[in-house]
Amino acid sequence: MSKLNYSFKLNFLLVFICVLTSACTQDENLNEEKIIHFDNKFKDAKIRDIYNLRDQRNTLGVAEYLTSDSLKYRREALIAFGSIQDTTALPYCKKILEEENDISLKIAAAFAIGQISSPKLNDFMINYIVMHEAEEEVVEHLFEALGMCATDRAIVFMTGFVTLSVPIKRGIVKGLYKAIVWQNSTSLDAALQVMRIYSRSFSEGMEDDETREWCSSFFGKLNSEHTLEVFSSNIFDQARRNENELIRANFALAIKAFSKANGSASALQKILSSEKSSLVLINAIKATEAVKYTTVIDETISFLDNKDPIVATVAADVLYKKLGWNTSKQVYKIAKKIKYPNPRAKALKAVMEERNKQSEIYNFTKDLFENSNSVYEQCLLLEAMNESKLGKNIAFDTWKTTTSIPLKTKAIEIITANYAKQKSLSSSKGKELNKILVDALLTKDVGQIYTVCSFMSANVAKFKKYYPSVNQMDSVKKNLEIPLQVEAVIEIEKAIAAINQTTYKYEALKSNVGVKWEMIQNIKPNHLAKIYTNQGEITIQLKVEDAPATVAMFVDLVQQKFYNGLFFHRMVPNFVAQGGDPRGDGFGGLPYSIPSEFSLLEYQEGSLGIASAGKDTESCQFFFTEVPTHHLDGRYTIFAEVVEGLDVMHKLEYGDKMDSVVVLKDILPLAQ
Repeated sequence: MSKLNYSFKLNFLLVFICVLTSACTQDENLNEEKIIHFDNKFKDAKIRDIYNLRDQRNTLGVAEYLTSDSLKYRREALIAFGSIQDTTALPYCKKILEEENDISLKIAAAFAIGQISSPKLNDFMINYIVMHEAEEEVVEHLFEALGMCATDRAIVFMTGFVTLSVPIKRGIVKGLYKAIVWQNSTSLDAALQVMRIYSRSFSEGMEDDETREWCSSFFGKLNSEHTLEVFSSNIFDQARRNENELIRANFALAIKAFSKANGSASALQKILSSEKSSLVLINAIKATEAVKYTTVIDETISFLDNKDPIVATVAADVLYKKLGWNTSKQVYKIAKKIKYPNPRAKALKAVMEERNKQSEIYNFTKDLFENSNSVYEQCLLLEAMNESKLGKNIAFDTWKTTTSIPLKTKAIEIITANYAKQKSLSSSKGKELNKILVDALLTKDVGQIYTVCSFMSANVAKFKKYYPSVNQMDSVKKNLEIPLQVEAVIEIEKAIAAINQTTYKYEALKSNVGVKWEMIQNIKPNHLAKIYTNQGEITIQLKVEDAPATVAMFVDLVQQKFYNGLFFHRMVPNFVAQGGDPRGDGFGGLPYSIPSEFSLLEYQEGSLGIASAGKDTESCQFFFTEVPTHHLDGRYTIFAEVVEGLDVMHKLEYGDKMDSVVVLKDILPLAQ
């Protein structure tokens, strides 16, 4: 090669590199032009960088901002640790508590420690609480964090701590509540401590319904192993007489755990006969599930034709397997007159469980099924027909013939549930089960795979010899699409672990879509959107500064009219109403996922959260919380709250429809 040719090629290469660099810079400038203006805190490029690092789960990158002179950057970095949830962030959090004076930074550090949920700093937190009790707000949050990281020593410390501070008392209750939810850890001493705090809030004249509500929620989370007879009369009394509707409702639900205590049936009967609030009635009716006294069953039956269809649905639900020959006849007569489809279908299910050979009842139900315009009503009626001996093949036949995704998913759920009830199978039945499992796996349908793999995980001891081979299951898994079918992948992995008798460990998705900054540049901190449903309109306020990736996704989907015409496929009274699934059965999603975004926000009545199958698997499905739902805090992203239309939200039923969703262009002050 001549020097001339070499020089020419070198110069050409340098020119090419310069042109390429210039083009890349121009592309970057074009991208910056898309996000050049922001109507929220993300106009600050450094805050955007912190959130980008958060979504990359880059602990060290975020930690660099803790050396900044700016308090806001340090606080944002600590909040970001709460979403990353990496134990390597703990020393940074500890240093903040030791060296900083700003209360907001210390609270953010406590939040991050709790979210990381490691006991490594428990001794430090205990010592800090003892030495810094005067920092009431910080200590309140540290007690909550201690509960999320709870060990036996932490529980003992919280149950024995005595204070006159109202915020610290609230923190103790929060900590003991979180210990149940996050670590499945509690004790009778913990329950005694919570009841002491609750009872003394009245004798000491403490006007703090927030702490009392947390106390009542704590007792609602207990099970029969945690109960103590000494609590029962107090709980029964508060469920009837407390002036706060939510506190009454929480204590009414707690009666379920205390159902063996003397007076539980009497307490429930009195609530059911005198209570006017649907909120309290729903929880009291749920509590009757643990009580079999005739008088309570009779009271429950009386709610089947309640003017509130959700109350009626709950009543029908708890009557399943509790009706006798005479009461089932009574309920059938009522069911034929019920105008609401959901309670009617559930009442028929309860009836056919007892009268499983009567063709009149089965044919009445089948006629409703065949003539229904709602696939969700059909799902409930399919469950009802499955109770009859005349409908022993109805689920299988539906599974084989229907083209409806929700109905096909419901059918395989019923089929596997029927097999799970069997103690053993004949050779021919075993072969049938094997074919069903294989056929479901080969559909490559996320709902089908999830359901059969859940069944296999739970029934290894009984039916392992009829399962598809592990190689076959693994082959199916490799052909699934991530993240769209992540729930199926996870359940296959769980089933394989159960078959191989190994421990399954969930690993978060390695990558996801971060914040689409261009989608939220014009979203103000108080920006509103409207959800139009068949029950009415709900106005929500987007929490763009707490969950930018989620709000960006939501705004993007709304602009595409993605949610228009979708259904609320899941409804748990006094808990959540969930929708936004393009499949309509709870297993639908997007070709991409977004990161979990946890903040200091707590689930209240009317909060909107994003459903997930595990950390960093969030997608398009969202839910309303109908009451404060503390066990979801720090586990599911909160991205909005209802500001108008709470009454409409409370009317939402299984199968209701989102007609349309719009992001409002003009931000107007809400009516007071």
